[in-house]
Amino acid sequence: MTIPISPLRLGLQCSTAHITEDDNQRLYQLSHCQDDFSDDEWLCYTGTGYLLRLEAWTHPVLRLKRLGLSKACRRLVTTLMKRHQLTYLHIDALGDVLPDFATFDW
Repeated sequence: MTIPISPLRLGLQCSTAHITEDDNQRLYQLSHCQDDFSDDEWLCYTGTGYLLRLEAWTHPVLRLKRLGLSKACRRLVTTLMKRHQLTYLHIDALGDVLPDFATFDW
């Protein structure tokens, strides 16, 4: 029996310093919603940050905008998706601060 090979999934981890305090609060709320078909299915709380399953939506950045995330957060996601063809983005307190992106001290 041959198991089909799924497409390669690419991920990257970066610091929560790249999102605003409001983004952090909003992501926390969204990732803890327990309703059926809610955003916690693609925005996952990891204890020290958030794992975004970018392949869950056709236009994930537009979804982030509709959910009220900041322009800085959306720019980060957009730029990293284009540069690295990401499937996952882990925004984490232990992640690296990336050059050329805004940072926030909260």
